[in-house]
Amino acid sequence: MTRRGGTLRYAGRGEVDHLDTVCANYTASAVVERAYARQLVSHRSTDDGTVELVADLAEQLPTRERGDVSGDGRSYTFTLRDGACWNTPEPRQVSAYDMARGLRRLGNPVARCPLLSYYTDTIEGMRAYCEGFARVPGKVDALAEYLEGAELPGIEALDERTLVIRLLHPTPDFLDMMTLPFASAAPEEYLRHLPASADFDAHLLSDGPYVPVCHVPGEQLVLERNPAWRQDSDPVRGQYVDRITVTLGLSQREASRRVDEGTADALWDVAPELESTETSAVRVSAANGELNPCLLINTMSPNEAGATGRLLVRQALQYAVDKRAVASVYGDPLPGTLATQLLPPGNPAHTPFDLYPTPGFRGDPDRARRLLAEAGYPDGLTLRMIHRDAGHHPAVAEAVRTGLARAGITVLLQAVGQAEFYAGYLDVADRARQGVWDITTQGWLPDWQGNNARSYLQPHFDSSDLTADDATWGVCYGFYRSAETNRLIRSATTAEDHATADAYYRQADRRIMADAAVVPIMYQDSATLHSRRVRGFTSFPNYLGDPTRIWLEAEA
Repeated sequence: MTRRGGTLRYAGRGEVDHLDTVCANYTASAVVERAYARQLVSHRSTDDGTVELVADLAEQLPTRERGDVSGDGRSYTFTLRDGACWNTPEPRQVSAYDMARGLRRLGNPVARCPLLSYYTDTIEGMRAYCEGFARVPGKVDALAEYLEGAELPGIEALDERTLVIRLLHPTPDFLDMMTLPFASAAPEEYLRHLPASADFDAHLLSDGPYVPVCHVPGEQLVLERNPAWRQDSDPVRGQYVDRITVTLGLSQREASRRVDEGTADALWDVAPELESTETSAVRVSAANGELNPCLLINTMSPNEAGATGRLLVRQALQYAVDKRAVASVYGDPLPGTLATQLLPPGNPAHTPFDLYPTPGFRGDPDRARRLLAEAGYPDGLTLRMIHRDAGHHPAVAEAVRTGLARAGITVLLQAVGQAEFYAGYLDVADRARQGVWDITTQGWLPDWQGNNARSYLQPHFDSSDLTADDATWGVCYGFYRSAETNRLIRSATTAEDHATADAYYRQADRRIMADAAVVPIMYQDSATLHSRRVRGFTSFPNYLGDPTRIWLEAEA
């Protein structure tokens, strides 16, 4: 029997990137977003990996059978659920106008949605609307005027409870992308505040079971119960604990120690440092398609006469990396499966292939040297590698350095802080253009479970909407450009059904690997720890747990 009350205590190192759902994109950020931001549709939290798409703010999932999806698959009509309210002084019903406003905010020029292409490629008029928004001065009044007044035919609130979204073409995964926190409702009060600013955070409203009440960057985040929330209006979340706290700024070891000793209840943004045999806490692992790590290659670096822009050099890197040694940093036996491509086993679009096979995944240094010589580097070359300064990242970087040294590639390592890794390096195109870095390791989770090949390929490898001098390339961090890859991805995202889309995604996966754009190393089982008083912990849709489903056993 579930118990109500108590404080759920997360412990970890890093910060949320934002509280504003329009641009928050960290995995850990999504944990707390689940507690205060709702979408039209959502994925139900489960403990067995089952993927179930369900209605959230909408009364029901739209279907062709009921007539709320048009016969051509290009128009969706949503009826909003009665009783879902904002925590305004007098609780106010979440309306179709709020939902439309939330989607229109995605293109604001101050804090754009990092996965905006999902929506500009799909919703009628969204691209032109966002292009116009990009030219608006970053001032509150100007933003509000454009957001409320500019034409956007693909998103229309017919009345307080009816929202129509019109698509450019049938999109099999449209409802999946509408589960993302980016696609959250936004009250009219948000028009008074600059997106993603401290002022915005101070006036954040909630239509979920909890509301942020305190945020001290780098130290603590606190959420408390939202008194305006009603269980009968929310089929996805619960409200069991009284309070959710996140203690920030801890090392991986310290956070793990606190969960082990019971002074914290769950890890926040770091992997368990203690093995399951060394801890009294509960270790939870989920095979949810996380590609981590992979070696990211900056294809626009000018270093070594533009070496990483050359196919033969990138192919040499495929053979130089000792994948088993890198993956072993995370544990032995390996906590996952060694990777040879981007789409993982279990993905509906996955077909196994390996364009660069080596014995035992240990690499082939001799072949790498021959490729380097053919590329014009018979004496090897020197590359700059940035890496995060915490967790497994320093050891992973050292394993990469050691492997590449066998092939005559010298790697100069530079440690950077977690907070600046993305914001100060990968998100800043000039740092790549200047050759500040040539290679790094990163990883990514799919943005949703199930039919999610789009989330592995489009954001990271589709450059069709990018230009060489853009200030940022979003999450296309390697600055990879291929007209053929763009064509294949565009064919997949505009396909009429999942089977056709997956056939194109398979071709795109092979094309990207033929171009040696990245070196995939491991599909890692995502792992975390929680204390033994935690009950109701679920691994999906976020392996760090859904805080709205957790309840706490009474202390002995």
